[in-house]
Amino acid sequence: MAASYLMLILLIAVSIPASICIFRAGKYADYVNALSPEEFSGCKYFGIGFAFTDFIKYDFSSRAAHKVREQAGILYGRRYADFYMRALYAQKYTYSILLVYVALFLGCLVGKNDGLIMMVLGFAAAAAVFYYYSNSFDGRIEKLNFIYMRDFPGAISTIALLVNAGMFLRDAWKQVAYSSDEPLYMQMRIVVDDMNNGVSEADAIFAFANRCSTKEIRKFATLITQAIEKGGSDLTDSLTKQAGLLMNEKRQLTLQQGEKASSKLMIPIVLIFVGILIIIMLPILANLNL
Repeated sequence: MAASYLMLILLIAVSIPASICIFRAGKYADYVNALSPEEFSGCKYFGIGFAFTDFIKYDFSSRAAHKVREQAGILYGRRYADFYMRALYAQKYTYSILLVYVALFLGCLVGKNDGLIMMVLGFAAAAAVFYYYSNSFDGRIEKLNFIYMRDFPGAISTIALLVNAGMFLRDAWKQVAYSSDEPLYMQMRIVVDDMNNGVSEADAIFAFANRCSTKEIRKFATLITQAIEKGGSDLTDSLTKQAGLLMNEKRQLTLQQGEKASSKLMIPIVLIFVGILIIIMLPILANLNL
């Protein structure tokens, strides 16, 4: 009986703010419509999360929010960083609130110990979802950085060859930037646009490194911008050396990815092994009991 009363009290406590947020969700229709369903699954319900962050007056100047804003800037650009930071918070709060509400509602219907177990499982699922989406930008940035480092050494090698052949850096960069539609080359095209709009080569490449946010690309940008600022006399040598270093980095990264893949394969192998042991041991144990 005590468990039923506890769940009922919690359900009422959750229902009040949840109802307010659901009622106010329509105010954030423009925010929701700006999100891509492919990137933010279930985004049509995110008005609840947007309303909840405003309802609790969440402090978006906190250290945690600052980190998410920086990640959003890497993924979507500095201009839209604040919006996508809020979208991530809306996502995790929306799912967590709905899971908690459904768990409490079903727990009250079932009642007694089964309802209490359902409530605990619902809270655990909400916590897991909250944690997962809190770190979702980390995973996406890691994948994006891998794609960048997969393509960057080849792109710089091509630029080095073109510059060695007598082409200007600006023209070589443009030719390589429009040679593919992969994420790295799309970022390189922004450099071309910046230079066409009057931004210096050094500043455009430095901004490119900040957007990509990998230590290898930042190191490359620092050395190349230094070479440009010195007058470009040793630009060809710098490009050639950096192309070789980046190729070595790519080989190391490939080896690391292979080791990670091998370690991940151990989990299904162990599970299969345990399953085979159970299949073998069950008949033996059954015969012993007989």
